[in-house]
Amino acid sequence: MASPHKRSKPGFTQQVPLPEPFAPLPVPPYQTFHERDAPPSHYLFKILSFSMLSKASIKKYYSSEFEAGGYKWILSVYPIGDKTKDAQDHISIYLELADTTKLGTCWEINSTFNFFVYDQVRDKYVSHQDAKVKRFHFMKTQWGIPKFIDHETFNNPSNGYLVNDSCTFGVEVFIIKNTFKVESISMISSPMKCKYSWKFNGVSRRTDQGLYESREFFGADYKWSILFWPNGIKEDAQLWNNYITLGLHLDISNFPSGKKLFTHLTLRMMDQINYDHYEQSDTKLISLVAGGFRQFISLAKFRDPENGFLVDDACIIEAEFEVLGIVTVE
Repeated sequence: MASPHKRSKPGFTQQVPLPEPFAPLPVPPYQTFHERDAPPSHYLFKILSFSMLSKASIKKYYSSEFEAGGYKWILSVYPIGDKTKDAQDHISIYLELADTTKLGTCWEINSTFNFFVYDQVRDKYVSHQDAKVKRFHFMKTQWGIPKFIDHETFNNPSNGYLVNDSCTFGVEVFIIKNTFKVESISMISSPMKCKYSWKFNGVSRRTDQGLYESREFFGADYKWSILFWPNGIKEDAQLWNNYITLGLHLDISNFPSGKKLFTHLTLRMMDQINYDHYEQSDTKLISLVAGGFRQFISLAKFRDPENGFLVDDACIIEAEFEVLGIVTVE
């Protein structure tokens, strides 16, 4: 049994269920119409003498600027159709960004919007519903519907779009706010290898759980320092991690915000007796947060005199690293 036909608004194409084995022809999303009582949220554009406008050989009429979503827009109407889009015998309608000079470079605005025409007979606002997100950018500042409504349908007074030579168009615009971040990396073709040694005296006298920092040194055009927790870091209110912690700190006082250094880092505890040094290596992103190893070596192993890490109550820490690239987060 065939499904009941849906009411179709003149001039707007709509899918209508057909008996099997027939199937409805594909209809572009923008040709699905919707009626509602409420006017468009952002802008209405009323034309009082439409026939005079269309006979004046005006290809396109721009509205005044209006604001929606924090941006300035213009609604443009082609009374006799946008012939560059093969839309003669139709009314064409477009949404265009009014001013892009203040948006900087590489700007992008993602938006959904709906165009409306007012049915004055039934007191309804009729729109093409298009849920697709449109991307406005410096090479594409305008989106619209070339064949918004055909002239025959529009000019028929019984349809309510053109009454007493007046008509009303409208638009509402919704901005899709981007919350994502973009990260990019620029690799360095010939990274500079850097090495710095720090002798730390009086280890047994450092009974607190504090942080100690070496002198600053230069490497790969940046200033660095080694961070050392000789008695470990407290994991919570009760427990210590029972490991010494080592890190490499970057001086960010003159470092651009939003950037990080992609660094291959080796931190080494020198065996001063057997020369069997202990080390850990990894790649780190270093900026505000130092790169290093929270559990570098156990306190028991570090303090065992046979391992040679502590000689005359002193240890030698070595940092060896190279900056492989610069990471930018926007």
